[in-house]
Amino acid sequence: MKHSYTSEFRNVKLKPLAAEDIELLRNWRNDAGNAKYLRKIPYITSEMQKAWFEKYLENEDEICFSIFEQDVLNRVVGSLSLYEFQGKQAEFGKILIGDEAAHGKKIGLHALLAVLKVAFEDLKLEKVILHVYEDNIAARHIYESAGFVKKDSHISCGMTENYMEITPEAYSEKCKEMKACKS
Repeated sequence: MKHSYTSEFRNVKLKPLAAEDIELLRNWRNDAGNAKYLRKIPYITSEMQKAWFEKYLENEDEICFSIFEQDVLNRVVGSLSLYEFQGKQAEFGKILIGDEAAHGKKIGLHALLAVLKVAFEDLKLEKVILHVYEDNIAARHIYESAGFVKKDSHISCGMTENYMEITPEAYSEKCKEMKACKS
């Protein structure tokens, strides 16, 4: 959906996904190494990506962000989304740090905390959920570090998938612990 939400956390700034970002995303998504834990899809052409973006702009059930690293790299390094809004709840996901130079800089954690600020402070959500494969240890570590709690697990596509969630209270506690967010 077209939106104007932005958020910053340490070395990360989230901005609305823009047309000039989608070719980067397409290239990252087509890279098999980046897509290991993402939904399996065929190769994405430029035309397919442009059509997806036009459809996304009209979708009232998804908010996509570009992740901009603002301390060292000074460029878009990935993307993430809030989607599947149901009342005061949304799902977090579709996170991809595609720029290899951005790996190891806590950008995933910082981007997650920035989007949770939007979710809880701007959108006034009462819960954010996510699904993550059990063997995606790096992602699970980021989610747990941000305050998400595992609630359930099930088998999906032959792999164990965890259901996790976070509330505004847990987010607030994590911010206090990190001495990073408004109290």
